[in-house]
Amino acid sequence: MYDKFLKYPLCSTLIASTFFTVFSLQAASFSPAQLTAATADWLKQQDEVPDGTQSQIAPLDQRLASKECDQPLLFNFAGPVNNQATVHIRCQSPQPWQLFVSVRFSQQTDAVLSLRNIPSGSLITADMLTTGQADLRLARGSLVQSPVSVLGARVKRSLSAGQVVTLQDLCLVCKGDIVTISGLNNGLEVKTAGIAQMDGILGDQIRVSNRQSNRIVVAEVVAVKKVAIKF
Repeated sequence: MYDKFLKYPLCSTLIASTFFTVFSLQAASFSPAQLTAATADWLKQQDEVPDGTQSQIAPLDQRLASKECDQPLLFNFAGPVNNQATVHIRCQSPQPWQLFVSVRFSQQTDAVLSLRNIPSGSLITADMLTTGQADLRLARGSLVQSPVSVLGARVKRSLSAGQVVTLQDLCLVCKGDIVTISGLNNGLEVKTAGIAQMDGILGDQIRVSNRQSNRIVVAEVVAVKKVAIKF
């Protein structure tokens, strides 16, 4: 975030479209607080910011002098829009100036969180997890839907307190686990025991050895230590 006067026309390579916000020419002096608020209003109208996304704007330094402009202020994104962005404010009056405002985006969603640090290799128990709100943009993987659905799963990589838990952090079925194999045969559900030959998360197709026949089958992971096959 910085402020400098332009000595030449602005290069046209800035990314994203420019939106004109018209202020009353009778109020041609803008304080840092007014410019910050105007940035927030402009962000609400931009297609690059998805619905439901919260914008956290770094306020302009209140020690900055008010800015004079007898033209409509121009706003645009000065670069790509990801988890954060920079908004470029310009005044094209005879004495032009520009400012840059930093913005961070978040999209809150229901999530399962770790209550404490959980080392790799641990088995998930009820006292390790809780539910709460988390930034969807920071979640790296498929969110766990409920703590109950992963009880007994093994942690593949260490979790820190307050971290969003994803399926990629766990193995619902780990190589060497004794699992229940279930399937429908002529309308009847058949269950038997097997040994997992590889790790898997919900929906993965993994190889499992039938403990009775030693036959290797391919089954879908449907829950912790449970797989299903189609006969």
